[in-house]
Amino acid sequence: MVTETSQYFVFFCRSVCSAILAKCLIINVLRLIIVILFFIAFLNITYTARHTWATTAYYCEIHPGIISEAMGHSSITVPETYLKPFRNKKIDEANVTILSSLMRSYVCGK
Repeated sequence: MVTETSQYFVFFCRSVCSAILAKCLIINVLRLIIVILFFIAFLNITYTARHTWATTAYYCEIHPGIISEAMGHSSITVPETYLKPFRNKKIDEANVTILSSLMRSYVCGK
């Protein structure tokens, strides 16, 4: 009878220890997931802030070479890749300004 009781006790201890170990592993995995999510969020925030600064500087007509140097890029072509769409927008704005100026002079000239 003693041997049977000790066998059941050993089995019970093993299952409890396994459950505790599994719980600890799950908690550690959840902590790791949370840390990874916070790290990704931090990278996204800094990435967005850098590009916002570069775009704002570009709209303030700061030379792309200065923007590139300020951001620590090795070449001027790096910021130009993501500032290119904004360059087209500035060209469109310039065209609108010129066309509205021509329209005013045409209307006032008559």
